[in-house]
Amino acid sequence: AQPKDFVSALTEPAKAVQEKIGVPFQVVIAQAALETGWGQKIIKDQQGESSNNLFNIKADSRWAGEKVQKDTLEFEQGAVVKKSAPFRSYQSLEESFNDYVNFLTGNDRYQEALQQPSNAEGFVRGLQKAGYATDPQYADKIMATLRTVSSLITK
Repeated sequence: AQPKDFVSALTEPAKAVQEKIGVPFQVVIAQAALETGWGQKIIKDQQGESSNNLFNIKADSRWAGEKVQKDTLEFEQGAVVKKSAPFRSYQSLEESFNDYVNFLTGNDRYQEALQQPSNAEGFVRGLQKAGYATDPQYADKIMATLRTVSSLITK
């Protein structure tokens, strides 16, 4: 229920992501924290069950798994627009982490971000540039969240 609990729970799976693609585990946790409000706003299905989607990855035509429809706010030409979109749903948080790796590595548009995985700011700016999220402040928000994550890890 607390950010520290969220960080503790995700440290090991985030370290597995770090081993696979080189992105510091703290950055992975920070992105998940931003996307889910420290785990408090993970998308739920119509029955109230968690989608386990820590990175709010949308379910486009390439996704063959379970989906959850959710209202979302998107930035379009400087304005915030409310839309409804399908998001990927997973059986577990581990599946969410594995799909995050597959989503980034299997998508040409994220290759530039993945060229500098150990450079946290370069990586998140690369995600923003590639269109991971429509929020023009996305990278800045991850970097701010990363400072909180880092402070919780060192305590």
